[in-house]
Amino acid sequence: MNAPSLGSARAPRPGGRENLLAQSLQFLKGVGPQRAELLKRLLLENTADLLHFFPVSHKDRASITPCRNVRAGDEVNVRAKIVEVRGERYRGGKEKILAILEDESGELRAGWWSVWVADRLTPGKWGFFSGKVGSWNDRLELGNAEFELCSAEDAKGSTNPNFGRIVPTYSLRPRQRRPDGTEAPEVKLSQPVLRKMVWQVLGTEAPELLADDLPAPVREQRGLMRRAQAVRQMHFPDTLGDLEQARRRLAYEELFLLSTGIALRRSHVERLEPARKLPVTTTIQSRIQARLPFQLTDAQKRAFREVAADLAGEHPMNRLLQGDVGCGKTAVAVATMLAAVAHGAQAALLAPTEVLAEQHHRTLEKLLEGSRVKIGLLRGGSTGAERTAFLKDLASGETHIAIGTHALLEKDVRFKALSVIVVDEQHKFGVEQRSTLRSKGRAPHVLVMTATPIPRSMSLTLYGDLDISIIDALPPGRGEVRTKHVEEAERAKVYDLIRKEAKAGHAAYIVLPRIVGEGLDEIEAHPKTKSKAKKRAPKKLWSEVKGVEAEVKRLKEMLPLLRLGSLHGRMSGDEKDRVLTQLREGQIDILVSTQVIEVGIDLPNATVMVIENAERFGLSSLHQLRGRVGRSGLRSYCLFFGEATTDDGKERLKAFERLKDGFAIAEADFKLRGPGQFFGTAQSGLPEFLVADLIRDQRLLMDARDDAFALVRSDPDLKAPEHASLKRRVERVFAGKSRLVLVDVG
Repeated sequence: MNAPSLGSARAPRPGGRENLLAQSLQFLKGVGPQRAELLKRLLLENTADLLHFFPVSHKDRASITPCRNVRAGDEVNVRAKIVEVRGERYRGGKEKILAILEDESGELRAGWWSVWVADRLTPGKWGFFSGKVGSWNDRLELGNAEFELCSAEDAKGSTNPNFGRIVPTYSLRPRQRRPDGTEAPEVKLSQPVLRKMVWQVLGTEAPELLADDLPAPVREQRGLMRRAQAVRQMHFPDTLGDLEQARRRLAYEELFLLSTGIALRRSHVERLEPARKLPVTTTIQSRIQARLPFQLTDAQKRAFREVAADLAGEHPMNRLLQGDVGCGKTAVAVATMLAAVAHGAQAALLAPTEVLAEQHHRTLEKLLEGSRVKIGLLRGGSTGAERTAFLKDLASGETHIAIGTHALLEKDVRFKALSVIVVDEQHKFGVEQRSTLRSKGRAPHVLVMTATPIPRSMSLTLYGDLDISIIDALPPGRGEVRTKHVEEAERAKVYDLIRKEAKAGHAAYIVLPRIVGEGLDEIEAHPKTKSKAKKRAPKKLWSEVKGVEAEVKRLKEMLPLLRLGSLHGRMSGDEKDRVLTQLREGQIDILVSTQVIEVGIDLPNATVMVIENAERFGLSSLHQLRGRVGRSGLRSYCLFFGEATTDDGKERLKAFERLKDGFAIAEADFKLRGPGQFFGTAQSGLPEFLVADLIRDQRLLMDARDDAFALVRSDPDLKAPEHASLKRRVERVFAGKSRLVLVDVG
């Protein structure tokens, strides 16, 4: 079973009835051992699980249409008596079961392309029939209707869970993937069977035993249903209005629980030991500006003023700096670290890749050339001697600014006086890693940066414990990047453009999704496997996914006069350094690479970005790759090949071609992928939502956030007796969620 989601409230109340929520579904009427095993594939084992197995949609079967009033194309519900049942055989041996239905208004023909239906259709019996009306041989016909038979008396009543009301439809997709990552097939349970199970449970005391953890004053102020009522109405609502009110109540609860956890974390951080105050005086400000070869833009100045205000305070800074690709976040980060150094403290810069760490190291070495500031670089591939020297200088305080990858998080990395932490490309790291680095100092100030703009609702959840600064304008001198989706037939024109740009002294990137491709790439790169590969893969797959190794070989034949280089994650640090040095010194015309260049490459004369198999990249990654060109005033191009096979994939490529602004890109990406995949739920530390939707429920999120933060301000540790249940629920919700909530809520 997964860890409890925001929708779960499994802890039973004390008393003799607590076993009802934990009762195995096997003992429900009509279930038994065989169906219980099927239910386990849906992660349904007990009564509480079933109550929180909310429908994905509903069908309105409350309105009954007289047989005489049905029209072709209508979805209808009919309550009628079966007058006649017969079979008709057609060419090819297909057999159709026909029934004549009759109510007080007249007759209606119904048909099913399943001979098994005949055993369930009994002339003289009444029943509910629901389906779409079509036309067969110029006669109206209810096609393949879902139905349930009943007595004439029951047909007049409203105790049937499948008809005569608004009925739920549940997802039959297993909620866990197979070990190989693929989706398992749908569970073989019918909707009528599931509805009867839920109906049974709703008829017991079980819903009333669910803890209602929303504080009563909050529930009343927001006009929200009680939890038991909301659960009932989510499954079998009396009206569509009741369904929306139930969804609103349960969504609010999920957002309130999340916001309470975030508020507790923020309250906890604010009550940590005081941070070292690092006021940015006029003198320090002047010394920092003197080290920068350019004037900060107004947006950068505004962001640094917000950072400086935090550094001067007694609480540790906890700030997110976000902005589009190339907006100048690094300049603000450098100024922040220099403020620490000016006070005799140390700073650390954590980067997700060696390429980005090395880029930062080169940038700072150049900016601080001739100063007394010592900068150290630690990579995963650092040699023993390099690592030993780095650790010694860092622990003694001789190194003022430490730059590194995940290697900085290792236990033997110790600082003398770590006071400022900068985390670049924060979404590449989990919350746990941020906390690990923070523990290496005494309440250090933390600035996290991302070049992936974040939708507001996501920033309030994923980074809800952080203050936010936004750089919303690009520095002058950025060139236009013309973006175009090109067809395979236009490949020769793309190569002509690369030749033209190379002749002008400009560089090009060609980015591929893999080091070794799938299909034809792999066959060409490894000829000995050619015959086996042909048998393994369909021909149409041979050239679907290109790889760096085979592409370099092919391009040497296609563009023999141009100088090629390659870069990918399997290369050693020395090999990467050599290639990047050649690139910067103008010895490479085309760099063929994987996504490793998404961040950390700053080459002013790069004017062409070609992306192969663009359907294999996320929208934000595509935008990051585009940001590698156009970094000077030169006209630049981003050309991408690729054909998406899904509607979402096609929309993603269209959005990339159409949108240029990073915040618009982020919103589109968020809507296409949803919050669970935007950064990865497991990595971000966000619990799973069963009802809330961060796109649709932004207003609700703001209300829940306001209420949660107000509650935590009035009761910082939730010690009040009336908050005890809420406190336990928050603990369960965030159990194992990457220390998003660093408080004792046990």
